[in-house]
Amino acid sequence: MPSIRARLTNAFLHVTTKRHWRADTRIESVRARAARIDGRLGERSGHDPGEPCVVGDVPCKWYGTAEATHGSLLYLHGGAWCLHLPNLYRRFVTRLSSLTGLRVLLPDYRLAPEYPFPAAVDDCFAVYRGLVGSEACRRPFHVAGDSAGGSLTAVTLMRARDDALPLPEAAVLLSPSTDITMSGASHDYNERLDPMFSALATQLLPDLYCPSAERDHPWLSPLFGDWRGLPPLLFHAGSTEMLLDDSVRAHDRARAAGVSARLRVWPGLPHVFQLFGWLPEARLALDDIAAFLREHRAASLCGAVTMAAGETTSPALPDSYARSGA
Repeated sequence: MPSIRARLTNAFLHVTTKRHWRADTRIESVRARAARIDGRLGERSGHDPGEPCVVGDVPCKWYGTAEATHGSLLYLHGGAWCLHLPNLYRRFVTRLSSLTGLRVLLPDYRLAPEYPFPAAVDDCFAVYRGLVGSEACRRPFHVAGDSAGGSLTAVTLMRARDDALPLPEAAVLLSPSTDITMSGASHDYNERLDPMFSALATQLLPDLYCPSAERDHPWLSPLFGDWRGLPPLLFHAGSTEMLLDDSVRAHDRARAAGVSARLRVWPGLPHVFQLFGWLPEARLALDDIAAFLREHRAASLCGAVTMAAGETTSPALPDSYARSGA
């Protein structure tokens, strides 16, 4: 059963978000509400303001101490490809950096509808390509993202693999959108239970992002892409999300492709609940993420010792990335 704080948060989201979705909802009003919420969170924020930089011609910020890092994490924020809540994500990635010892890079990729698909996809891949080719990317290296950022994470990994770029030790996908054809059964059976989204939301937002594209394209719906050869993956989702099956089916596709993948479904928790630091479940989820990344950091360091002893492996796609199971 979800905590009392989680149940109160669900009620708050229902009032402030779900009930506002209408057939005539405009992105300007969605952004205005999001900015008000983000502003209130920002008033209490004493976290790292970040170090601005440009990677792959995309504005970004680094969070965490450069001198005392255990590696790097590229984090791709969510927001249905149309929104960015900088204060909320600043708080979140600062906490993530503190727990993991990783220096976190947060790109400010272009948003729809001003910059529709494939602008966000191209920006995230440009950041990835620029980062792995720079001295600022310290191994172990990881990638993570939530919601739309989870989709962008999967797509970026697939593109990096196809271009024979070095892959990360592991990746984390929090409530990722992996199928904007909305073919998952949870889009229907969780519509009433989801405290944040409704069918109107899942119609409006993709229409803004990719109005003229085929929605089963792997760069839009990575569920239908090739999952072979990707690094170990951790999926988190809430049991009442409309997007629940986006995680369940992507996890299953990854496992079927021989990728080490784990899925944790949190009972009664809302979409990307990890961002809500006041929830006890969010703290547990962050601990789970940190443990997963530490595990694969340790595996990477063991692999480096083995290579130093004389064994060889491909720098672009190590054998360990293709193992199956969790």
